[in-house]
Amino acid sequence: MVEIMFETGRKALISLVIVLIVSQIFPDLLIFGESTFQTIIVLTCYLYVALALFGPSRHRLFHVLSIPVFSQFLHLFQKYAFTAGANSGWRLLPFIMLLMYFFNFFLKVNVHLSRNEKLFLLTWITTQLGFLTISPNLANTVFGGLLFYLAILPLFFLYLHTLSEATDFQSKMEMYLCLLYFILGFGTFGLIFAGAAYKGSDNLLVTRNISDTNVTMAYFILLWPFALLFFQRNRLPTYILITLLGIFVGIVIFSFSRGAVFIVAPYLFITTGIIFQRRQIVWLAGALLVISFFFKNITHAFEDQGLGYSWGLRFGGAAAPLAAVQKLQASSGRAEIHAIAYDLFLKSPLFGHGTGSFEMLGPGYREAHSLLFTLLAEQGLIGTLYFYILLAILALTLIHATRLDKRYWLLTISLLFYLIFNHTVGSVFVIIPGKSITINCIAPILLLCLFFYSRSAANIPDQNG
Repeated sequence: MVEIMFETGRKALISLVIVLIVSQIFPDLLIFGESTFQTIIVLTCYLYVALALFGPSRHRLFHVLSIPVFSQFLHLFQKYAFTAGANSGWRLLPFIMLLMYFFNFFLKVNVHLSRNEKLFLLTWITTQLGFLTISPNLANTVFGGLLFYLAILPLFFLYLHTLSEATDFQSKMEMYLCLLYFILGFGTFGLIFAGAAYKGSDNLLVTRNISDTNVTMAYFILLWPFALLFFQRNRLPTYILITLLGIFVGIVIFSFSRGAVFIVAPYLFITTGIIFQRRQIVWLAGALLVISFFFKNITHAFEDQGLGYSWGLRFGGAAAPLAAVQKLQASSGRAEIHAIAYDLFLKSPLFGHGTGSFEMLGPGYREAHSLLFTLLAEQGLIGTLYFYILLAILALTLIHATRLDKRYWLLTISLLFYLIFNHTVGSVFVIIPGKSITINCIAPILLLCLFFYSRSAANIPDQNG
């Protein structure tokens, strides 16, 4: 893991030096952003992506998996100084370079698919192309939609399918996704504290903190089992496990999300119960005791940093857990949003209104704060049934792996709580808003990681070749 960090840092430093030199020769390159500093960082990120994907590396899979994660922070850093939305070349450029890498990779590698895998890719591309085509929001999402649904995700499927045949695929996947867990965690902390100084409804950072940390929570739910499996495989010290847990708990606290608290708390309790040993439970109890002793000082520090504003914004008036649960649906307006989505479904029950249509036909939100209602509104019964069949296949694959080792229940439980999150807090899958600053497909990539990791663990034979 240290080797990967040094390699990433070295390539980032090389990228920065090159951009600084080139910008001195061609100063007009720095006119795009709101400041010279912002433009230099953005251009450095683009160059880093190119070096990570096409430069020499012993950890190419990590770089491929990391591009969507780094892109999320890049998009937030760009803010609206660079063109936003799913059609923005500024937002899509890292994924376009990723697409070029995939093309280069598959020119050198032969992929052998079973009949069922070929059928999946055919039905996926056909259905997603159809749902994109009928959307009234197509003009605002066409480039991102085509890139993610028809190119990046199918190619990720083929890429992970190919690499999963390696004997060290599981250990590498655990290490790479654990490292991304750390990167996503500390990056999210930075985002939250950067936005804490801003107040008011017109502030970009504080509103993005609320929405993007909600979205990020789904990513942590899917990354968490890989972090635990990496910890156990390498028999790391207990303080590493406590650090992993502390990151997750910190994200929940600072997300200012009521729903996340009631979903992640039992998720952490169940999963840590599977992985923790008695000695580690004692360490954890000691850490909690220390935290509780300094709790007042910690809360005062939060208030000094301005985090009390965001917390009050989301939890004001919800003094008790029961009150918070009762307020969750009412205060967030989810019931009304679900009703709007269902009304859209009734107007086109078979095929829905197309991918991304809820953003235009609904109350202005990207999704209906529920995977089910979003699918019904956008893809009708056909798309909804198709999607849940895919989820059922994924669940069966994960359950099959648990027969070999009880630790793999972590994978099944992560899928379960990801779905709970998606049906209560918000739908997190492919994110291609027409106007917002972040576009991404982290969630489906992590679901593919779950699938191929568990299939590799169970060594499921290809019976349909």
